[in-house]
Amino acid sequence: MRTLVLRLAMVATLGLMAAACSQPARTDAMIANVTEATVVKPDSPLKEAMTVATVTGGEDTSPLWISKVGNEGFLEALTLSLQQHTMLATSDGTLTLRVTLVELEQPFAGFDMEVTSTVRYVVEHKSHGIVFDETIKHAHLQDFSSAFVGSKRLQLANEGAIRNNIRLFIEKVIAESRQDPARFGSAVPTS
Repeated sequence: MRTLVLRLAMVATLGLMAAACSQPARTDAMIANVTEATVVKPDSPLKEAMTVATVTGGEDTSPLWISKVGNEGFLEALTLSLQQHTMLATSDGTLTLRVTLVELEQPFAGFDMEVTSTVRYVVEHKSHGIVFDETIKHAHLQDFSSAFVGSKRLQLANEGAIRNNIRLFIEKVIAESRQDPARFGSAVPTS
């Protein structure tokens, strides 16, 4: 009887350990959807103009440690977000985007998981040089009711922090391009 109880306890422990393995942030959950504030108008200089050159600063997830956001997943989510917003160039765009994940502040443990993403976005125009250079910081709180296992809540918080950071970038770059379309648009003719 005692060995049966020990075996059951061991199986339960292994099951909990397997359930608690960390998963990386999912690309599809980091995509920023189109909102009223992020609609790109047909005459916008951002329309099909942006190419993503680099995404750096991310970290791959170790299944035995905590969930992270990798460069490849971030790049794919950003590219798909720009595509949804009709900002992604179909070939070589007039605007080049470089992104650095400066910091991903994560709790070690907790019931509610809050992750803060700090990301630097640099947009360079082929003729005008750098037209946008901003570091955006955004916190996302994932409450206890979203997932029983802490590593899953952390993964969800990572995804929300990056998704909302991308959304804020898109909102800001659209707003700036509306204020000064010539800066983001075609080259100014020289005499």
